[in-house]
Amino acid sequence: MIITDKGFRCWYKKEYGIELPKDRYYGIDYQWSDEELKAALEVLGNKCTNEEKQLSSGIFWVVSIFDDLSYFELLTFNIPCDFNGTPNNTHSVKLNSKNGKTYNHKKIWEDEVKKNSNYDFFNKKSYDYYPRGRVEISRNRAIIYLNPNTNKLGFIEKIKVEFGLSNNNISEIRVISDGSEHYKCFLDMD
Repeated sequence: MIITDKGFRCWYKKEYGIELPKDRYYGIDYQWSDEELKAALEVLGNKCTNEEKQLSSGIFWVVSIFDDLSYFELLTFNIPCDFNGTPNNTHSVKLNSKNGKTYNHKKIWEDEVKKNSNYDFFNKKSYDYYPRGRVEISRNRAIIYLNPNTNKLGFIEKIKVEFGLSNNNISEIRVISDGSEHYKCFLDMD
């Protein structure tokens, strides 16, 4: 599993006390063992960012410039909430699902991603091109729905960090690998 350069540099500094130059790419050629990955993701989630993520529900995409997702970023639209999943109204984007309690992938892609120049490399594709998923919170439990291609440790740990699931005493985190038409992406095409 490959994680980002920033994560690798941060992990390396913590592990060996040496700061690596930022002008060189390290992640793509480095194959992580499960133990190294867990340690690096723990550092990424807790120590490198110097911030604790607030518990959130919401939606995400796994975007990458590589077709095998070896170097990926998580594009998230979080809805800060309490342990019952009730939004605390600090989210910046209007909730646009049919029930008005969460986000709709297609609408967010069209209204937020396609119009944002920060996402120029990714927003040329349709909303269903990249693997995507959703995090739901209810009764102190979290459910992560995702495309089966991303049901792997590196992706799941990053999702937990980005949605504040790792540091907020959630009693249970379930991962549902959803292979239905709803979550299909370019990796599922023949």
